[in-house]
Amino acid sequence: MTGVRDPFGIVGTTQTRVFRVEAAVAEGGFGVVYRAYHEAFRSYVALKCLKVPDVLSDEQKLGLLEKFRTEAELLFRLSASLPEIVRPLQFGVLELEDGSPGTPTLGAGAVVPYLAMEWLEGQTLGAFVAGRVAQSKPPLTLSRAVELLTPVAKALARAHDFRGTNGGAVTIIHRDMKPENVFLANIDGEQRPKILDFGIARIRADASAMLGRATGADPLHAFSPAYAAPEQWNPSVYGATGPWTDVYALALVLTEVLIGRPPIDGDFTVMMGSALNKDWRPTPRARGANVTDETERVFERALAVDPRLRTASIEAFWTQVELSCGRGPSITRRHEPILSNLPSTPPPPELDLEADIPMQPSSASGASSVGAARGWNQLETPTRDPSFEAPAASVREPGFALELGGAPKSIARPRANQLGPGVWQPQSLAPTRTLWERFSTPLWIVVAAVAVGLADLYMVRTTGHKLPLGPISATWIAGPLATVGIGLGIVRLIQD
Repeated sequence: MTGVRDPFGIVGTTQTRVFRVEAAVAEGGFGVVYRAYHEAFRSYVALKCLKVPDVLSDEQKLGLLEKFRTEAELLFRLSASLPEIVRPLQFGVLELEDGSPGTPTLGAGAVVPYLAMEWLEGQTLGAFVAGRVAQSKPPLTLSRAVELLTPVAKALARAHDFRGTNGGAVTIIHRDMKPENVFLANIDGEQRPKILDFGIARIRADASAMLGRATGADPLHAFSPAYAAPEQWNPSVYGATGPWTDVYALALVLTEVLIGRPPIDGDFTVMMGSALNKDWRPTPRARGANVTDETERVFERALAVDPRLRTASIEAFWTQVELSCGRGPSITRRHEPILSNLPSTPPPPELDLEADIPMQPSSASGASSVGAARGWNQLETPTRDPSFEAPAASVREPGFALELGGAPKSIARPRANQLGPGVWQPQSLAPTRTLWERFSTPLWIVVAAVAVGLADLYMVRTTGHKLPLGPISATWIAGPLATVGIGLGIVRLIQD
C-alpha cells in the first residue's frame, strides 16, 4: 500500500480496456498519479489524472480537455526528439461508473482527463541530494554536478529552440524546473536524468483561471515558490516568462546539488523576499559552497533579479559554468535565431500559474514513480507599488514562444551582448582580433631594435664613435630586442 488516497475510485479497474490500475502513488492539488499495468505492452505506466473542478460549465470542461489534448500532442513530439524528457504514451478520459466509456461525463459527474506516461524506476534529484545528506556524504563537486545535469541542460536548450513537424521553430518553456522535476532513472544499469512535467503546468494554470472566473475568486497562483523567478512572482514589474526563467531555475537546481539543501527556503513571505532581494542572491558562495570567483560571477548573472541583466539562454549559462570548472562546452547551437519585427516595449505580463503533482516512492523496494515532487503552494501575486515604475525595455533578440495549449506568440529574448559588462557572449567564445591587434606589440619591439641599430651606425659613420650608452653596447640592446620581437610574433602567429 502506498498510503495515497484514490479520489477517482479507479484502483482495481481497467481503464480504456488496457490500463489495469493498481495503486495511487501520489496526489497533488491538481491531480493524482496512478501506477497501472498496460495489458497490451505488458509493462507498467504512470497515469497522470487531472482534477477538473465540477463548478466549471460543460463548455469550459470541453475547452480544458482540448487544451490538454493539444499539450499532450506537443509533448509527444518534443519527447520523441529529446529522450531526456519523459515520454507520453496515450491521452484519454477516465471511464467512471456514472459515465459512458471513453466520453466525458459532463453534467453527470467529473471529467477526468489522463495522460499515460512511461514508468521510471529510480529517484528524483531532490531525493538524491537529500539521501546524500542523510548518509553524511558531502555534496557533489561542481564538475561532478555538471556532468550529472548536462543532459538536462541540453534538453532545455533544445526545447527553447525546438523545430516542429513543419520545420518552424518554437520556444517551449518548462517554467517549473526544480530537483523534484528531474528524475534520475535507472535504465539498463545506467543512471539517466529525465525531465518531468514539461507542459503540464499550463493546463493546471488554465483550470485555475477558469475556476477563478467561474467562482468569482482570484485564480490560484500555483508554482513552486522555492524555485520561482522574479517574473513569476511579479510579472507586472519583471515581465513575462521566457528561456531566462528556466535559466534562473536551473541555476537554483545546480546550487542545491552543490550545497545539499534548497538555496531558498522558509515560509511564503521569506521565499518571495529572497527571490526579489537585489542586494542578496542565492548563489553557491552565498549559501556556503566553496566555488571560484569566476563560478560565483556566473551564478550571480544567472540569478539576477532583473531578467534583462540575467543570462538569457541555457546554452550561455551552461557553457559559462563548464568553462569555470575547466570543462569544455558541451552545448552547441543547432539553428540560427529566429528573426521577427517586435515592438520595443516589454512583453505584456502573463498569468503564469504553475503547479506540480508531488510524487512518493511507489513501493517498499524504493522505486519511485514519474513526477516525484515536494508539493505546491497557492500564491497570490504581490501587489505592485504604484510608485515603482517598470524598467525600460532593453534590446532583445526576437523569437517565438509556444505556450503549451495555445498558439505561437512572439517573445522578447535578451541579446547576450546587451546583458551588462562582463557577460559572456555565446556567439563568440574567443573575440576575433585584427592583424594589427595581434602583431602590433612584436612589431614595435622590432622597430625599436632597428632604431637603436641605425642610430648606432649613424654615430659611427659621422663621428667615428659608437652610440653613447655607457658600458653597454648598442648591439647588446638591439640584438635581444629584435630576438624578443620576432619570437613574440611567432608565438602570436601560432596561437591565433
